[in-house]
Amino acid sequence: MFLVIFGHEMGHVLMYRIFFRNKDWHITIGTGRTFIKLKRFTLRVFPIVGFYHVESEYKGSKLQYIMMYLGGPLANVFFIIVLSFLSQIIKANELKFEQPNLVWFLGFTFRANVFQFVGTVVPMKYLFWPYKGLLSDGMRILKKATETNKS
Repeated sequence: MFLVIFGHEMGHVLMYRIFFRNKDWHITIGTGRTFIKLKRFTLRVFPIVGFYHVESEYKGSKLQYIMMYLGGPLANVFFIIVLSFLSQIIKANELKFEQPNLVWFLGFTFRANVFQFVGTVVPMKYLFWPYKGLLSDGMRILKKATETNKS
């Protein structure tokens, strides 16, 4: 799950870097006590959740923010496509009997990416721990898209 969460959060960061051209970001993966803390990355004991943080608020267009929010789900779609392609290569070369652990890992990672994509792209406010009270990427996109400019 760590790789799936990390890939999703890096999708947000990539879009932030592209659209805001800023280096002020940080990723936190996990809950509980801090296990590893670096300048741009924190890993906690239980790596079941992930968050990206931008160090300060920047003025940007709706499109810039929407693309930043969409970065995580787009990363999941990218990995779903890559994993589907790899599984087809394994099936075509009949490696599934020679490499059962690889087949299991690819299948698990594929399903985890699909689960995370659906769980983040659907507009909702999370009701349960560890995201309780937070908005999904889909809800953030919807709110930003329907926001009116306040002058």
